[in-house]
Formats: sequence, structure tokens, C-alpha cells
Amino acid sequence: MPDPRRWTLVLLALAVLGLGGCTRIERAMASLSFLNFMHDSPSFDPYEAPRAAPANAVPVASPGEHWEPEIEPTEANLVAWGDTLTNPLAMSEPVVTRGATVFSTYCSVCHGVAARGDGPIVGPGKFPLATDLTLPTTAGRSDGYIYAVVRVGRGLMPSYRRIPPSDRWAVVNYVRHLQGGGEPIQVSLPGQVQPGMDALNVSGGQGSAPAGDAGADEAEGQE
Repeated sequence: MPDPRRWTLVLLALAVLGLGGCTRIERAMASLSFLNFMHDSPSFDPYEAPRAAPANAVPVASPGEHWEPEIEPTEANLVAWGDTLTNPLAMSEPVVTRGATVFSTYCSVCHGVAARGDGPIVGPGKFPLATDLTLPTTAGRSDGYIYAVVRVGRGLMPSYRRIPPSDRWAVVNYVRHLQGGGEPIQVSLPGQVQPGMDALNVSGGQGSAPAGDAGADEAEGQE
């Protein structure tokens, strides 16, 4: 009578050899250009165009972000690049309001609603520290420098290239508004009340709900 253990070892050895053989077969197939589409398939970055432009095509406009240089976020590079940039947006109410919306979405969590460096995840007694954008040092920077910092990042601040160029310039104008003594603009953002915006942003309308009214009572009831 055959030993069951011997047959078990034989079957295990055949399985190992079979798996190894599959690997060799796959590698041999992948060496052929018309069979390696699954082994070495092309991939695209999230913001990369999925198709190359036709041969001899000359781009005249882009629906997305225009080309900007990739630079290291050092002081010298930010100053040099910032000096080449000109703010294309005039200080107007729509532009500043748009800047307030973008600033409240991306920036206020660190820099605070008034850009004084007191956002809810930083602020006094917390680390890391955020820059007070209303101080003379930042107020003396060029518009291009502030735009470059938003685009490239600096120190612990990451790049915000996800913000479209026109919105970055709108943020620059809003920062200038705050640096000039302007009050934070009340904005309404979708979804929940944003961190640090309890006094300025409530769902369903522009501005904040006066203390003691139904909005405040409702907020207390949810706590």
C-alpha cells in the first residue's frame, strides 16, 4: 500500500515546480513586445494628460494650469521666481471675495481667519507655528513671492498647486486686504462649518448667526 505521506510530498513538489514554471513562462511572454501589455503597462500621474498631443501639434491655450517651473522652495528661488511674476488681478470686491473663499478653504486652518497665524491646528502653545501674514515682513513681500509660496510651499507648508492659478492670485489679493486692516470676509463654504470659522461661517447662508439666535441655539443642541 503506497505511503500517503510520500504522495503528499510528491504532489507538493509538483505544485512548487508548476508555480515556478508559470513564473518562467510569464517572464518569457513578457519579453515579447506584443505580449507584455499587462506586465509593463503604461501609467499616468493624476494630473498628467492621458494622451500625447498629435505629431506637429502647436498648443495655443490650455484648459488647465499653465506651465510653471519646478523650483526648490528656498528663499532665493522664491524671491527670484516671484520677481518675474505680475499679479493679473485687480483689487476688486469679487476678486477679494473669491480670495476669502479659497483662503478659508485651504489656509485658515493654519493661518487663522484673520491670517494672524492662530489657526485651530496651530496657534499659541501649539507646534508647529504658522506665519502671521499681517506682519510687516510678509506685507513687504511682492505679490509674486506670496503667489510662489502658495504654489511651491515653504518650510512645513506644502505646495498648494491644486489651487488654480487665478485662485492663488485671488488669495494674494485677499491677504493684501487683511494686511491693509480689512476685516475677514464672511463666506459660506459647503458642508460642515470649517475649523476655526465658527464665528464667520455657518451652513446655509452668508455670514455668521448672531449670538443667542436660533442658529446658536441649534448649535448648542448638537453638542
